[in-house]
Amino acid sequence: MKHALYILLISLMYSTLGYSQTANVSEGDRGVQDSYVNQNKIKIAVYENYLYVSNVSEGTMLVVKNMLGENVLSVRLNSSSEKIALDLKKGFYIVRVENELQRIVIK
Repeated sequence: MKHALYILLISLMYSTLGYSQTANVSEGDRGVQDSYVNQNKIKIAVYENYLYVSNVSEGTMLVVKNMLGENVLSVRLNSSSEKIALDLKKGFYIVRVENELQRIVIK
């Protein structure tokens, strides 16, 4: 009996998780919305020993944390696009800019 109850509960969870509601948006409007969202999205990239950040507000704080959650770098951004030199050991890090989080890898 317990086994059947667990199966029923799990199937109900999965059936409700897959539910999504779509708005009535024409294809032309959808393309405009997508390009607008992509233009304003914060971009974070790493190349060699530099961190590139774009589409941010001036005065925004950028925080880099190691995988233990310790701050390893904090920088106030002075422009909407910045190139920041990184002097970090090899490994995984989390970059936080405004409400955007991204994992980066230093090789």
